[in-house]
Amino acid sequence: MPISGMSIWRRSVTNDDRVSKGLVDIREAEAEIRKLIAGGEKSFLSEKKNALALKYLLIEAVEAITDICQHILAKTRGVACGGYVDCIVKAGEQGLIKAELSNKLRKLADLRNSLIHRYWIINDKELFIQCGANAGDFSDFIVQISLFLSQTKVKNPSGDSR
Repeated sequence: MPISGMSIWRRSVTNDDRVSKGLVDIREAEAEIRKLIAGGEKSFLSEKKNALALKYLLIEAVEAITDICQHILAKTRGVACGGYVDCIVKAGEQGLIKAELSNKLRKLADLRNSLIHRYWIINDKELFIQCGANAGDFSDFIVQISLFLSQTKVKNPSGDSR
């Protein structure tokens, strides 16, 4: 799809589809991350493409997480976000996810920003270690956001609740 058509696609996606697509994207990124780190540090570091793939998957997962949070914050709380980190912080403050998870994901959003804007060189070994130690954060997000959604009605653009 050409870039010019992306905004048309976004407008055609319903609330349920948008959240569902984001959750699928997070699950898929988590599964691929687990595959990349499953072979151990030595195997991971033996090929540069592993680190590049991991960085891309992290970016993709963070963007899906914040897209979901931003959407739900706007629809349920009328809260706007000023960026990836702000969105995750507000999700914690507004009770979409627990504060502990919000703090962890905030650090992941900081990492995403560093990867995108190349604020510093990311050490591949440290990235591997951190991903191994925190891989469950994606599943925790899915569980917590699903619980929030099951307890909350999200209005669609026409004003009807789902």
